[in-house]
Amino acid sequence: MPAETSNKTVLVAPLDWGLGHATRCIPVIRELLSMGCHVVIVTSGRPLLLLQKEFPEADFYDLPSYNIYYQKRGSFLVKLTIQLRKILGGIMREKRVTSQLIEQYDPVMIISDNRYGVRSKHVHTVFISHQMMIKIPGSKFIEWIVWQWLNFQHRRFHRIWIPDVAGEPNLSGDLSHLHPVLPNTTFIGLLNRFSGEYDTTLPPNDVLCILSGPEPQRSIFEKMILEQATAIRRKFIIVQGLSEERSDQWVSDHVRLVAHAGARKLHQLVASSQIIISRGGYTTLMDLAPLGKHCIFVPTPGQTEQEYLVEELARHDLCVYQEQKHFDLLSALQQAGSIRPFQLEVEANTFVPQLHAEWQAALQRKMM
Repeated sequence: MPAETSNKTVLVAPLDWGLGHATRCIPVIRELLSMGCHVVIVTSGRPLLLLQKEFPEADFYDLPSYNIYYQKRGSFLVKLTIQLRKILGGIMREKRVTSQLIEQYDPVMIISDNRYGVRSKHVHTVFISHQMMIKIPGSKFIEWIVWQWLNFQHRRFHRIWIPDVAGEPNLSGDLSHLHPVLPNTTFIGLLNRFSGEYDTTLPPNDVLCILSGPEPQRSIFEKMILEQATAIRRKFIIVQGLSEERSDQWVSDHVRLVAHAGARKLHQLVASSQIIISRGGYTTLMDLAPLGKHCIFVPTPGQTEQEYLVEELARHDLCVYQEQKHFDLLSALQQAGSIRPFQLEVEANTFVPQLHAEWQAALQRKMM
C-alpha cells in the first residue's frame, strides 16, 4: 500500500459541449470531496457556471472551449469535419494548460471527460467516455478511421472509464460494445447525478421539458416547444438549461419556465412529472434510466450519437422518437401514452470502488 500524501489535489476536466459531460461528473466530484480531496474543476461556459453552483467549495479554472459552431441546418458531422483544425488546436491548448496546472497545483490525479489534451505521462490520468467508436452513417471506412484514431488517443491515458456495463442490458450499445476494448479500459456502470432523498410532496406535473445542448439548437428547440405548449391544455414545466440565469416564471396559466435546476431540484421535477421531453444525450439517458418515466426524445440535429441511441430505444418501444424538424408536440404526447416507460435495470453509481483503486494507483505513481 503506497504511503499517503498531504497533497490530495485532483483536476477534473469535463468537455463543455453542452452540459452532459459536466453533469455526469457530479457524482464523481461528490465522491472526491467526501474523500477529502481538493478538487480543481477545469471547464468553461455554462458547464463551468453549473458546477460552480453545485460545488462552491471547489476551485475552478476557465479553460477556453474549442469554439465549435453548431449549425442550424445540415449535417453536424460535415460541420465538425470543416472545423477539425479548431478541435486539434483546442487539444494542443489543453495540453499547454494542463502542463501549467500541474506546475501550479501538483495534482495526484487527473480525471478528463472527453478532453483529449488533458492528460499527463507523469500524473495518473483517467479518461471518461462512452464513445469507443463514433457512428458515421454512409461511410464505414471513415467510421473505421475514426475508431483507429480514438484507440490511438485512448492508449495515451492510464485508464479509460466507460460509464456503462460490459454485458446486457446496456445503454451505449455499439458505441462501447461493437469492438473489443483496450486493456486499460474499465466499465464502471452508469453515472447518475440524481441521488439521495427528494421532496415527495411536490404537486404532480404533466410534462417536463429538459432543454440542453449547444446553441443555436437549444434556443431553436425551446421556441418550438413554447409555441406548441401554449396551445395544449396540459401543465408544462420547461427547464431551459441556462445555468447563468435564475429566473422561474409562469409564462401562461399552464406553462412554467425555469432557467436552471440543480441536480436535487431537477430530480424532484422529474419524479413529479408524468412525461419527460429531452434531447437524447447519453448523460440524460443515464439520469432517466432508473426512473421509469414515459419519455419523448428529440436528438440534437445531426448528432449521430444521439440519433443512434434514441433509435435503439424506440426500436424496443421504450421512448417516442421525433426529429426536431418534424417535431409535433401533440402527436408525441399522444404516442407517449402507448409506449412502455423507459427503464433500464442497471445499477447506477457503482464506480466508487474503482475510483478508490485509481486513487491508490495515482498515489503509487506520485511516490515513484
